[in-house]
Amino acid sequence: MAFKFLVIALATCASLVCAQGPSRCEDIRVRRSAHSLSDSDWANVQSVVSQMHRDGQFERFAQTHDQIFDSVHGHSAFFPFHRRFIVEFENLAREIDPSFTVPYWDTTRDYRRPETSAVLRPQALGGDGEGPQRCLQSGVQGNWTVGFPDRHCIRRQFSGSGGAILPWIPAEVISSFMQRDQQLADFREHIEFSIHGATHIGLGGDAATRYAPNDFFFFMHHANIDRLWWLWQNDQARFFAYDGPGGSQGAQAHLSDAIPESRAVSFGGQQVGSVMVLGFNGMCYAYDSAPPPPDMYPGPVGNDDGSGGGRIKITPATGHKSNNMPSAINSGSSNMASRALEIARIRTALGEQEGLKEYFPKVALLGAPARMANAASPPVHRPYTHQYKCGGGGGARPQAATKQALVYPARMAEKWVKMHGFKPERVEKVYREACRLIDLLNNSTYVSPY
Repeated sequence: MAFKFLVIALATCASLVCAQGPSRCEDIRVRRSAHSLSDSDWANVQSVVSQMHRDGQFERFAQTHDQIFDSVHGHSAFFPFHRRFIVEFENLAREIDPSFTVPYWDTTRDYRRPETSAVLRPQALGGDGEGPQRCLQSGVQGNWTVGFPDRHCIRRQFSGSGGAILPWIPAEVISSFMQRDQQLADFREHIEFSIHGATHIGLGGDAATRYAPNDFFFFMHHANIDRLWWLWQNDQARFFAYDGPGGSQGAQAHLSDAIPESRAVSFGGQQVGSVMVLGFNGMCYAYDSAPPPPDMYPGPVGNDDGSGGGRIKITPATGHKSNNMPSAINSGSSNMASRALEIARIRTALGEQEGLKEYFPKVALLGAPARMANAASPPVHRPYTHQYKCGGGGGARPQAATKQALVYPARMAEKWVKMHGFKPERVEKVYREACRLIDLLNNSTYVSPY
């Protein structure tokens, strides 16, 4: 395949960036939101993944994910591995249908009642498993039998009772991560301990195991995780920010690290640094709700030894802003129509809850919103009610109210925490921070636009 030759050619570069820089992809495909797919689109997805299933590809990807699991999760390689992993799957799918792209599932759009998502319709991914084995009997993989780690039906077991899924993570929490986190290690931890784990656990079955790629949901979910990382990378043009724990005990992450791989799905020793920028080095795709790839390959300024300390300077021609210029305020949601409304309402809420400034520092820099000439008296700072209703473990369902209050997410399952080797106190800290943020917003006049 042409892509394989590209990887080999890149591996011959002695440095992370060749003398003239990598060439930009000639054809950049666009990954679309799963919410925008028609029944006809889903039928095409079914045709492609069914052929991949017959070719044994799902078993290969499930086996690889299981084998390298401990080198990726809880480590800085989490983002670059999954980026490269999804590209490999997508490239194989495009050999069957050159127009195919992996749709991304922005689960923040369904976080209140996930089981009602259009993405889980019988014509799409299908719903909960059925029978004593919880076999998936609808959707693009309905009635499939897979071969790893043994022959079994693809299983789903929703996390709630009666076919319900406990609430996931709202977009506002992800937006806060994007604004607060200056280091990749912080952003990676926040994402792994929230939206990443919540969605895997919510679907259950194969999706909640080390061999989750048996379920096509995995590729859609990680395409969205990759989209969120790309949004974070575009903030202050941190394309090469890479810090935190490496793959071995006590090691620090470096851009020269090889992306974890296995014999089943090999990347030819490709380095982390080669997949950091979309539009180059075979990362020939973009997202319909994120900044496009830059026109020119960015170059590191200062420390580029892989420690993450270097800053990136982009020329104005790329369409991105350079380091010394303010960047756009990104949102965790792909709902383009409501993003601006989210920021505007958070800005108003900042005048009512002082504690929100630590969660939304970029919005805080905008200052208080202008007031109408005939406006009433200045907003009163509302007291923060320390509720932590989500601390019970189940996650609250939305209650009837005069405004669209945010819903508390379910707590991450203990089994999931142990499977990943996460430190429970770190997971709990991220969870309680999300609870506090939700409390602060709900105790202001903030109304979620989602």
